[in-house]
Amino acid sequence: MIHPKKGENKVTTKIENAYVYNTGKRCFEYGSLCFENEWITGGVLFPDAVIDAGGGYVLPGLIDVHTHGRSGIDIMEADEKELAALSLSYAKSGVTTVFPTVMTAPLEKIKCAAQRIKGAEYTADFAGIHIEGPYISREKPGCHELSAIRRPDWEEIRSLCEDILPLRAHLTIAPEEDSDGVIRAFHERFCKCGGTVGIGHTNADFDTAMRALAHGANSFTHTFNAMTPLSHRAPGAAGAALFSDAYAEFICDGIHVSPAVIRIAYEAKRGQGDKFVLITDSIPAAGLPDGEYAMNGIPFTLANGKAARADGTIVGSALDLFTAVKNLAKFADIRFEDALVCATKAPAEMVGVYDSRGSLDIGKRADVLLCDKNMKIRSVFCAGRKI
Repeated sequence: MIHPKKGENKVTTKIENAYVYNTGKRCFEYGSLCFENEWITGGVLFPDAVIDAGGGYVLPGLIDVHTHGRSGIDIMEADEKELAALSLSYAKSGVTTVFPTVMTAPLEKIKCAAQRIKGAEYTADFAGIHIEGPYISREKPGCHELSAIRRPDWEEIRSLCEDILPLRAHLTIAPEEDSDGVIRAFHERFCKCGGTVGIGHTNADFDTAMRALAHGANSFTHTFNAMTPLSHRAPGAAGAALFSDAYAEFICDGIHVSPAVIRIAYEAKRGQGDKFVLITDSIPAAGLPDGEYAMNGIPFTLANGKAARADGTIVGSALDLFTAVKNLAKFADIRFEDALVCATKAPAEMVGVYDSRGSLDIGKRADVLLCDKNMKIRSVFCAGRKI
């Protein structure tokens, strides 16, 4: 039994006749799952519920630590009401924990977006904020606006991340720009309250990336994209992502990274524990039809699943995380049960929340997906509440 909350007024939900995912064993086991919840509407406690899964599957809720929006909602522009709708949209797609991702912009705009995220009402839990820019390389900006890119400044970053507390902060930084020891200072100040650092949008060579890991960085942001590539004489940041035991994010849509390279990368990370992390890097147009859109003021075209600026620069993905899990299983020729870890346990460990979510272990939040026999999402529970 998993318990999302403790209190006097408890109701129990039991999902039976199901194949329940066991993270430790990487398999589904036939049985039932019970979880407790406290929900009172109009002063009336919901009754206990028994759900017949009909031989379907029960999974942990998915965790997306890198996303800029979906369903027409832009994290950089959304007000608190829109962010609440966005949280619900994530939940409906199977994602129960999110790190809304702010991107390169004037500092005041980033700070305002972070405050709105903190003030929103959640369905899928906004457990932290991913700061992807402005402390990145002008040589590897991706779709980020060059004019707003800044050199890392410790006092500036400290102030921004302290404003984000008590939410966790995950900071993407180009380590070759870190001449003042920002990564080390960030790690010393914020690691105890959940702060983590990713290497990304970087022109760093292999040695510089490895030094950044030694100074406290623990991951690589959308590996292969917007970083120095792997070659046989210059491993680059991408080589460091595969060589080191750091976590490495991957966008598994078949567009950002070739399926063949996804398989190579998965094999490289397989022996390092659960360090292969699936993300969406999703854009506000995710879940919408092809057309003309904008993100953070950046115009782009979405066509056949690919979002790009007029010059061809890719602008995030239109991916949802559940599809990414299925894609990884296909691209890397692995079981769905193994791919699922990359969207649950691995991202949870990367940002330090595996103690409360990322598996169906006793004592964790009741973030639960109920799928049918064809592995299509039938119901989603966030902290025990069916949405």
